[in-house]
Amino acid sequence: MNESSSAFIVPTDFSSEWRDITLVQERTHSLVYTATRYGRRYILKAIAPAYASLTDHQLQQEQEFQLGIQLVHPNIAATYSLETIDGVGRCIVQEWIDGVTLGEWLQTKPTKGAQERVFEQLLDALEYLHGLQLVHHDLKADNILITRNGANVKLIDFGLSAVDAILSPVSNNPQTDIQALRRLLPSFFPAGQFDTIPALRKAILRRKRIAQMLPVLFSIILLSSAAFFFYLAWHERYAEQQRFEQMTRVVDTHIAQERELIMELVNRPDSFDRHSSADMMAFAAYLSEYTQMRQRQWEIRDSLVETYPENDVLREQFFTRWGHKELELDKEFYPQLLGKQK
Repeated sequence: MNESSSAFIVPTDFSSEWRDITLVQERTHSLVYTATRYGRRYILKAIAPAYASLTDHQLQQEQEFQLGIQLVHPNIAATYSLETIDGVGRCIVQEWIDGVTLGEWLQTKPTKGAQERVFEQLLDALEYLHGLQLVHHDLKADNILITRNGANVKLIDFGLSAVDAILSPVSNNPQTDIQALRRLLPSFFPAGQFDTIPALRKAILRRKRIAQMLPVLFSIILLSSAAFFFYLAWHERYAEQQRFEQMTRVVDTHIAQERELIMELVNRPDSFDRHSSADMMAFAAYLSEYTQMRQRQWEIRDSLVETYPENDVLREQFFTRWGHKELELDKEFYPQLLGKQK
């Protein structure tokens, strides 16, 4: 079955006689040949000579033919006729497949996509077969051919199906084929047990949908996480800004109070004679009062600034704002205080 017939066809090849009959496989109870007729190649499946005259073997061959002739599916090797051929005996004439077994094909390391396509065709063939209340019963790599042209599936050898269909129809359990297929291509099976091919297909489709959704879910989670951390960072900075603005309002309030106290000192009608010890003592008292007031302001500033760690930008802004305000007060009022002296 692995030979190729790609030679050019010449007119003399179109003969109704069987030609080029070649034995390709010898089994215990049967012989398998290849032969050509009308320029086309076929498989001839005959009973082994030692059993050819036995009625039960003849009946089994007829049953296999009756089953095969009814199977019409692109992924099942076709059965054409039951004929007696000189030198061979009575044979089932079947489609010859130019291909390799599933095992040989898998050894070529086909792509995942190619394997999935073969798996889908096997499901199609088995679903068709099970729909006829038939089970293959001998689903193995040697009974699954993959065509050289197109890598299409062709199921062969339904001998056990024929016997079972006639003699033991109650034992036609699809699980036999499903479990055999699981052993052949385990990577395509979801977890769980499946009573029918449609149930298996449904589980495969569900797994595919989940697999397709995973990248989307991962992207959503990733974006959500990024948005969440961005929000946390923004909220933390926003809270810091709010604290800073609150503190600056406190600074402005205390600076305004300081301004009022300084203006009160400046606007006092008293003047000081630097030559008068009493006046100088009074002036010193005014300066002491001013210094104490400033000291209280610094204590307030230090207690507020402890909210921020060292080298924090807002802490630096706070110090700058406070120092700027104090510098303004010094420039505005300190000369006036000194001017109180005569």
